Amino acid sequence: MKNLITTCLFLLFCLNLVAQNDSIPQERGYNYHDSFNDYWRTVTFKIGGGVFMPLGELKKYFNTSPLVELSLDFPVTDNKSIELALQFVIPKQRIPFQYVRDNEDIEAEASLLINPLVRFKKVLGNPNSSKFILGLGIGASVISSNQKVNSSNNEDTYEITSFLVAPSLDYVKSFKNNEQLTLSFGIHYSPYKIRGAIQEDIGSIALTPRILYSF
Repeated sequence: MKNLITTCLFLLFCLNLVAQNDSIPQERGYNYHDSFNDYWRTVTFKIGGGVFMPLGELKKYFNTSPLVELSLDFPVTDNKSIELALQFVIPKQRIPFQYVRDNEDIEAEASLLINPLVRFKKVLGNPNSSKFILGLGIGASVISSNQKVNSSNNEDTYEITSFLVAPSLDYVKSFKNNEQLTLSFGIHYSPYKIRGAIQEDIGSIALTPRILYSF
């Protein structure tokens, strides 16, 4: 989990550097500080919520659950951007996970699901006050459980970690003062497996309809 958070912070730092360099024209006497501030005003912070709707095998383990998302959108061109997003899901579990450890069956339930991801986004058509945006998110998905395990004198939790691919389609309505309302429909593909004495596939696909607001 610490590695995922560190990676997200590193990506944010790198994007800031790239944005600063790309936005500075090659003119003598240009104010670098003003250039960075001008670009930062174009960065969009979004916050919102929705639901995590599991499908297929994953539906055997989870009910539809609430989702919260925070994101920063960095423009690259007039119709392309890169977004750093972090999602939190409070899972409503149907049946517990079954772990096998030292010839012992252990039941664990999910306490939190975290999805850090990077989205590559493109505006469809001409950008105006209302627009559709196609996105492709790549990242990781981590399911933390309420079950603890002692390993090498260190207490840790049972976790299920997988890579995440998340395409999405957004409808964005812009208002005054750079305010925006976003209606988003996404699909999560993350092949979760319980890793222990046996490998158990618990499913991989969920829908994530969301509403986000930026200011």
